[in-house]
Amino acid sequence: MKSLNLLLISCYCVALFSGCNQSDSEDAPINKEIFYGKIVYTSSVKTDDSVFISNMSAISPNKIEIYCNDTLFRMIEYGGLSHGNIILNNNKKEAWQLNTENKIAYTGDYSDLGDPGADLKDLMPDHFRPIVEATTEKETILGHVCTKYNVLRSGFIPTDNQAYMWVADDMRFPSMRYDIQTEINHCAVPAPLIIGYEEGAILRLTVETKTYSRTYEVIELAKNDFPSGIFVLPEGYQKK
Repeated sequence: MKSLNLLLISCYCVALFSGCNQSDSEDAPINKEIFYGKIVYTSSVKTDDSVFISNMSAISPNKIEIYCNDTLFRMIEYGGLSHGNIILNNNKKEAWQLNTENKIAYTGDYSDLGDPGADLKDLMPDHFRPIVEATTEKETILGHVCTKYNVLRSGFIPTDNQAYMWVADDMRFPSMRYDIQTEINHCAVPAPLIIGYEEGAILRLTVETKTYSRTYEVIELAKNDFPSGIFVLPEGYQKK
């Protein structure tokens, strides 16, 4: 619960997250291929406020690499303060943060918002299934035809912001809604993964406020691309 509280606070501070699908399709089967492999996101901000851009660049990663299969997860952040370099094993319920400079692996806790308790889901339904509306707009991203959705309500987006997401028509990502806390840092997966829309892969997410807009976009997909040792603690690392 501590990790979840930190996550919710950070989400509202930067105001950049988005939402999920129509409630009447919650029990409908999803006939889309699940993507396993490498996913690379970029994060960018547009505003006339150069100080704001500088501050966001200092605290928030501008690029995030994800590797995932049905049970294993790796995330490597570039830029920002959290320096997330996470290995997570769902079968063993283990999470590790790698300090590559000092060769230390810090064990930690993680919350999975994709597997919440019933009480928590009832308490904050918009954090687990926000409401979206499909538009007639289509766009091809990395070879995948995507439908643009307008986010009507989400627990991760203030009501005075506007959010849009582009969802692949032919595939979806496995649930990877992780919030990780270790001795040295706290980090969460990119906004398109944590918002709760799992009926299609979100390949672009844009949130517009009165003063800036922020976009997360997938710039690389490599199916079943798992470099050797990507899910394994490197040899010679001290465990803490």
